Amino acid sequence: MPASPLAQRWAAVLIESAYSPMSRRKLTQHLDEHVARLSAGQAALAIGEWLVRKRFTGPDSLRRTLEVLAPELPAEALGALAAGYVRATRDQLFAEQEKVKNALLKAVEDAQRDLHDSETRFAQVFATTAVGIAIFDLHGTVVEANESLATILGHEEMPKELFTEADGIALAAACARMIASSVDTDRRERELTRSNGDTVWANVVLSVLRGSDGLPKFHVALIEDVTEQRMLQEWLRHQSLTDLLTGLPNRASFTDKLESALASGEPHTLGYLDVDSLTIVNDGLGYAAGDAVLVEVARRLRAVLPDAVVARVGGDEFVVLIHGSPDVAALAAMIDEELSEPVYLEGTGVAVSTSIGFVHTSGAGVDPTAVLRRAHSTLRRAETGGKRQWAIYDHEADFADRTRFARIAAMPGAFENGEISVEYSPVSWVSGSLAFVEASLRWGATRHDEVVTYADALGLAARVGQLVLHDACSRGEPVLVRLSRDQSRDPDLAAHVRSTMRACAFPASSLFLALDVRSMPDGEENLEVLHDMGVHVLLHEFGGGFAGLSTVDRSPVWGVRLARPPSERLARQGLALMVPLLRSAGVHVIGGPGDPDELHALGVDLVVS
Repeated sequence: MPASPLAQRWAAVLIESAYSPMSRRKLTQHLDEHVARLSAGQAALAIGEWLVRKRFTGPDSLRRTLEVLAPELPAEALGALAAGYVRATRDQLFAEQEKVKNALLKAVEDAQRDLHDSETRFAQVFATTAVGIAIFDLHGTVVEANESLATILGHEEMPKELFTEADGIALAAACARMIASSVDTDRRERELTRSNGDTVWANVVLSVLRGSDGLPKFHVALIEDVTEQRMLQEWLRHQSLTDLLTGLPNRASFTDKLESALASGEPHTLGYLDVDSLTIVNDGLGYAAGDAVLVEVARRLRAVLPDAVVARVGGDEFVVLIHGSPDVAALAAMIDEELSEPVYLEGTGVAVSTSIGFVHTSGAGVDPTAVLRRAHSTLRRAETGGKRQWAIYDHEADFADRTRFARIAAMPGAFENGEISVEYSPVSWVSGSLAFVEASLRWGATRHDEVVTYADALGLAARVGQLVLHDACSRGEPVLVRLSRDQSRDPDLAAHVRSTMRACAFPASSLFLALDVRSMPDGEENLEVLHDMGVHVLLHEFGGGFAGLSTVDRSPVWGVRLARPPSERLARQGLALMVPLLRSAGVHVIGGPGDPDELHALGVDLVVS
């Protein structure tokens, strides 16, 4: 199987930036495996170490690797890869520094036996290594240093004073502490100052050189410039906390800021914003236009709320954190007014609105994740009222929503464990004789209408529909089955019904299938196909609106099952006038459950007990 294009591009830049004895074909195979692991969020550290181990350590190897991978992999994976690369480079450096140190020690010891040879070897290592070397006496004064160290510290030639005064004092103090604590080696990253005042970050290994009598004679410092790696790590850290499109803090960064604000115990207001109709801009003008709108929304939010923390936490979702408890109605109006001014994209004036959920909070110890969830829940509740809405957190409404959502989330497990069952109620003609039974779903105290609504919300409509349909057909008696909205407009509905009837040897003439009138006209094709199969098709939740009556008029509907009767007088009078109209069109009307006398007076044909 050929390697992925990403692996091939990666192999190309590695071959250009560094030498390794590995063939291009074998390298590409390895990189293809690494790309798969990185995409799955695995082994990023190990892959960075692998690059160093395989000698892909040219001056541009890491930078060009990140440039190739950045468009297709998350910042977290790139950060971990870079961290593994840096760590392996550092370990390799420390190993080299240890070799240098040992060479220096050996040179000093051999000097007593063969002064000329040892001085030659020491001079060769001292002069040619890329590692900066400084030798200190026991008072912390530099007695010798190589050209590499002078270069690292920004000197064009060896100066009289190599280190700045502050750096020299710090290194001398570190040497003194080593002698005092009988420690022979000290490894750490230090911040040094170049001759022009710039900062250089360096891995510094300080070691004690002892004489043949075991007493300290000198200190040696091995210094490697890691400023570029340090800057790269800072850049990756910044990228991991910043939304790349808008430049705003992302969710991880905002959560930290929210936690710090809440820890202060002072009052704050969190607003969770959803940009309305961004999908229309994306689909109508293209994703570049949608991105431009998001960038403009970010800019305007920062402009209208200069003292707030503004962050982008999702595709079209933003949050604002405001100190204090402002008037949220005025705040929402101010944001809406700011965003309502069109932004022109290639001559098209585009404006957006936002729906907002607000939460007031104060007091230390509040969980930032819980506050974000409350604000998001409040936003979703506001959006049920349409576009450009706002709402403020309501504990009781939030508790009810959480209870309902928890129930919905548990449905797949209940379905797998057989907790959802099918029960049957008789449907009789008004004369009293049994016409057929109606199948209904039951999940504990949750009845059919809620069960199918939950199934639609989770995308389980087809599976739940197959459960009730198979159970109903297995009984071998005429049965009415009510379908949810999603089941009613499912393009595979007719195929499922046909296969179920075939598996149960159930005649189509005994199946009464009620589609939800609210799914029309999307489900009208299912009405016609099922009718052609010989199934009796009905509409349920029928309230007599124009759309429902139009569907009855143009579709082969056997009957309608009335929605729950309204309590208002005028609505009930309208229903009483509609029933004879439906019957005159040859449509059977099913009512109930309810008061039998009232249903008979209404003029229905069949009653659900």
